[in-house]
Amino acid sequence: MNHPTPTLGVLIRFANSAATLPGVLAALRRQTRQPDVIIGIASHSTDGSRSLMQSAGATVHEWHDPYDHSRVLNFGMRYLQTDLVLVLSSHTVLESADALEQMIACFADHRVACVSAKWDDDPFYSSAISWGELQAKGLRFGSIYSNSMGMIRRTAWLESPFDEEVKTAEDYAWALEQLRRGHLCRRLTIPFSYQRNGHVRDAEFAGITFTLAKKHGLRVTWLGVRGTLRLLAKSALGSRHRSDLRPALQRLAAWFGWQLAAIKSPLSCANGSA
Repeated sequence: MNHPTPTLGVLIRFANSAATLPGVLAALRRQTRQPDVIIGIASHSTDGSRSLMQSAGATVHEWHDPYDHSRVLNFGMRYLQTDLVLVLSSHTVLESADALEQMIACFADHRVACVSAKWDDDPFYSSAISWGELQAKGLRFGSIYSNSMGMIRRTAWLESPFDEEVKTAEDYAWALEQLRRGHLCRRLTIPFSYQRNGHVRDAEFAGITFTLAKKHGLRVTWLGVRGTLRLLAKSALGSRHRSDLRPALQRLAAWFGWQLAAIKSPLSCANGSA
């Protein structure tokens, strides 16, 4: 049987993004599958970004409160009635002209709640992650879904909006909730470029991973305390550059900080696997 083509909306959050939006919007115009509607959420923007969005055919709505990932996303999603929604950052360029077509095709499987491009070639997880896979393999550092260039099924968001208690990594938290509900999270090898350099936040995201793992009863797959200490000891005897060890050091620091917080407030923190 032929299924009707799902409708597609695009949600772009921006604040003084005039330097990056032209590339983002040009890549969107090159897509072989054009969106049915584009919604822009302006957060205290004063540099002409609003006009760029409107010139691209977007309807722009204002966010007047301090910026908050989950709240802004939920706010923007309420303006969209499409079957699928591409959540696109104002600095992420989809470099393949058929990126949207590839992403939409994933939703032919009714179990799929979201799909996004892979950040790297790490084969640890499959391209269609399920709750059972997470239970078997554990939780790794680094999100399995990204709101920088992720597409979601709107009905999945209606069932479970972005958690407004989560102040960062809201995409990781949302994807885990969808998997727990029995949905799938797809990952595609789609070329993209990130037009903004972010701060290194290894320790912060490591702490978030430990917390999410505890919430969902999953183990964290990492070197652990003993494994990390062994790695540091071996590196001290060799010529390995300290910068190569930064992720391991940050994760170890996050684990100790997280454990200290758990001692101070055992009801609000989680246990990670050591």
